[in-house]
Amino acid sequence: MINNRKNAMSSGQARSIKLSGDRIRRSFEKQCVKDSGKINKIYLQGLSNQNSDGTYVLKSGNNWQFHLGSFKPFIENWNIEFLNDGKILKYNIPQNRINQDIRSEIFLKSFMLKGDFFVIYEAPNWLIFDSEDLMKLMQDSDFLEWRILESGRIKGDLNVNKMKKTIFTFEYRAEEHKKQFVFGAHGGGAGEKLKNILKQILFFNSIPVDYELWSEFE
Repeated sequence: MINNRKNAMSSGQARSIKLSGDRIRRSFEKQCVKDSGKINKIYLQGLSNQNSDGTYVLKSGNNWQFHLGSFKPFIENWNIEFLNDGKILKYNIPQNRINQDIRSEIFLKSFMLKGDFFVIYEAPNWLIFDSEDLMKLMQDSDFLEWRILESGRIKGDLNVNKMKKTIFTFEYRAEEHKKQFVFGAHGGGAGEKLKNILKQILFFNSIPVDYELWSEFE
């Protein structure tokens, strides 16, 4: 019998990863964020949205979760049937309407681009992207194609250099202790892949990380 538990993440490992993420966030706040909780404008120079409030989302690691939990009103509008205890989803509206919803500004601002800027930690730098630039990419049907699998998972494929790369996943976590929808660039290092694509095609500011600040969080 194969022991499938050997690749499972322990609660201790999950906690260490969370603490690492928390540490990264606190370090960014200490170095680049004003007391108001907004990015200092000196780090936004040259970005098209540089005069905005400076709110942001920060991501790090190989896989990125954008939103976990409620996706109202979209889920209700999609008229979903939960089959086999939620392991299979059936959408009772045409896929083109689902595609339109996922590309909509309301969906993207609510569940992915929740700030004016999209920040990525890539040692030894902070990479600051303009969320408006990401919005245009996410709404470009030639660049990003959505498809629905037989299981009901929704996958987003990016067309890069005449090759398709599966990056985004929208799915329902049917486990008894979860029972929630999740949207992200996760699985197989999708976050890392997305970061590399964004670096190729979008303008961004690269800020060297002040690692001396990290010692304050030991």
